[in-house]
Amino acid sequence: MNELPLLMDFYDKKAVSIGDQDKGALSRGEGAIYEGVTHWLIALIWCERKHERGWKVSVYPTCPEKPFWYLNPFFETEILHPFEVAFKISQILVSHSKRDVLTKKLFIQEMSRLSCMQRA
Repeated sequence: MNELPLLMDFYDKKAVSIGDQDKGALSRGEGAIYEGVTHWLIALIWCERKHERGWKVSVYPTCPEKPFWYLNPFFETEILHPFEVAFKISQILVSHSKRDVLTKKLFIQEMSRLSCMQRA
């Protein structure tokens, strides 16, 4: 039987295929380290720090032969968010990955707007 991580620690999401442009950008950057990468895992991970707790959003490049944590995250939020905000950030990242522009990091502006709304 396949055991999933506890919801409190890791919000389970399906991997998204990496497009040709993103795959090309990855291979130009770090080269062989990303060989065989086929999907993005956009994960919501529960974190507790000294004076804060919340959800971190991480983007892992994955391949079928290795566990998702084999490579460092391509991107992850520094700020911890309430679940609703973290989930919206993950939707932005999924949208950018489906448009094959995740490696351009154009999503930073959209995420900043969400963070500002959260603080307001």
